[in-house]
Amino acid sequence: MTDEERLEEWTGKAKVGLALSGGGFRSSFFHIGVLAQLARLGLLRHVEVISTVSGGSIIGALYYLHVKRLLESKPDTRMSDEATVDIVEDRDYIQIVRDIERDFLKAVECNLRMMTYSDWRKNWRMTSPDYSRSDRLGELFDEHLYRPVMAQNFDGMIQMRDLYIHPLGPDGKRMDPFNPRKDNPGRKAKVPILLLNATALNNGHNWRFEASTMGAPDYDDDISMDIDKNIRLRRPSSYEGMIERQQDVELGLAVAASACVPGIFHPLAISDLYPDIRVELVDGGVHDNQGVQGLIDRDNCCNLLIVSDGSGQMRDEGNPNTWLAAAVNRSQGIFMKRVREEQMSRVLKEWKGRVAFFHLRQGIPARTASWYTSENKLADNLEHEPQSECESFGVLTEVQHLLSKVRTDLDSFSEVEAYSLMLDGYLVSGHVVSQTEAFKPLVRSAEELPAEDWQFMEIKPWLEKPTPLYLKHLRTAESQFFKAFKLNVPLALGGAALCILAVSWLIWMGSLTNAQISVRSLLLGGLLLAAGLLLPKLTKTFRILKFLRNPTRRLAAYLGQGVLPILGMFLVRFHLKVFDPIFIRMGRLKNLTPPG
Repeated sequence: MTDEERLEEWTGKAKVGLALSGGGFRSSFFHIGVLAQLARLGLLRHVEVISTVSGGSIIGALYYLHVKRLLESKPDTRMSDEATVDIVEDRDYIQIVRDIERDFLKAVECNLRMMTYSDWRKNWRMTSPDYSRSDRLGELFDEHLYRPVMAQNFDGMIQMRDLYIHPLGPDGKRMDPFNPRKDNPGRKAKVPILLLNATALNNGHNWRFEASTMGAPDYDDDISMDIDKNIRLRRPSSYEGMIERQQDVELGLAVAASACVPGIFHPLAISDLYPDIRVELVDGGVHDNQGVQGLIDRDNCCNLLIVSDGSGQMRDEGNPNTWLAAAVNRSQGIFMKRVREEQMSRVLKEWKGRVAFFHLRQGIPARTASWYTSENKLADNLEHEPQSECESFGVLTEVQHLLSKVRTDLDSFSEVEAYSLMLDGYLVSGHVVSQTEAFKPLVRSAEELPAEDWQFMEIKPWLEKPTPLYLKHLRTAESQFFKAFKLNVPLALGGAALCILAVSWLIWMGSLTNAQISVRSLLLGGLLLAAGLLLPKLTKTFRILKFLRNPTRRLAAYLGQGVLPILGMFLVRFHLKVFDPIFIRMGRLKNLTPPG
């Protein structure tokens, strides 16, 4: 059997699944580098299922839209030997990732997280229980990332039902209907299924958005049914079979639900789909931060797995903070660490040799600490560091360690940060995939590999031989606040001086007014407080005042979700106009001194 025949036979049996983990924009940029490597190796055309979480969902949805446009514009094979028709080729996937590499960084530089606070009308609308900052984030995803990929005349937000891919067949005609789970065998360019994973606060179960439906996956068995007694929210067969108000689920909102980090973004609600149940969705990473389950459940059954993990792994602490809030936060990190280890250990064991698993701490050695004996000496001589493997794929160990600590946020990222993460994902994935035997029949030969002329390759000299300024950028990348000030000392001193002047002015104005609180004011405040406490009881008797049953909560909602964000909007706009551009300019690659 020739190599081509063996490849043909294996391609017919292989079902490749790609998991893109959570981890904010940090993981998104890491995944772009992974996609670039898979496109170069010729693997992207074989991917049949894409299971995504949080930051992985943001980039996974963008990639999927590009693939949809490609497969609906070019046939899988030529219509005849004589026909000169453009067909889907590996270079098309490379171009897709090139477009994403450019457009995604441009969108992220807008600081989408802070833009959720910049519109006073949207801030006021958030006083309604049916609209939150997560909804606004979904709208921004749609506006800046997804809608530009669709047709120019596309009206309104993209809906999940719009994601159906109707590829062109060998005869050049549109295949409608097309079922990826049944019709992919025989195709050279597979039509992928996109799974956007979130978590239902109601029962702790996984919740998935697909082009065909949404809901909890049906993978219950006797064991899980016996262990887990939480309610099962049955998944509808299609959007058309749901209540009308839930049939038009927007792609941006589905991605926002998948990236809805608890404590930072408000849960995203699915109302009226089930009797007496309001489904509240949060980040998919709460349930499965690697997104692996979607590849191996009975609906998809992939037998070749690529798992790109850009999540924030828990760090070692020599002296952990024992303050109550810190201990709770640390305990949550331990829980997620345990879930990750158990899940990936199981997958690597059961799919042995058929999993390409890589992450942001790839190659960093795990240290071992010995103990002191009764003679006050170390029991073992383990003073030397274990051998690092990072250099084997072209990244200095210190750089790999700093990249693993980059913030998992949805704010603006600089060129230095973005290119470093993309190149790291590119190098790490290439190193691991090339060592995974099961993928070798699907990968291009060394002679066929295209040139590595990605834009992010420009940062490569600094990953191999970092300069002090480059390392300063990576250390600053860990911070969520004051990044521009940390990169520029004069700017930080100027900001501190302005704060001191502002506080001094407020104190001086206060001493001039010499305001006093009168007894009359205290009495009036007490009466208002008493009225606020008694009014809920009184309104139970007077139906006409039913809308005032809980004035305190209503007032808090208007103040906390409407008035205060509107007042803070001016600070947000000032930040977006002044400090964000400064940070972006300082993070341009051209400002780095080349390594000596």
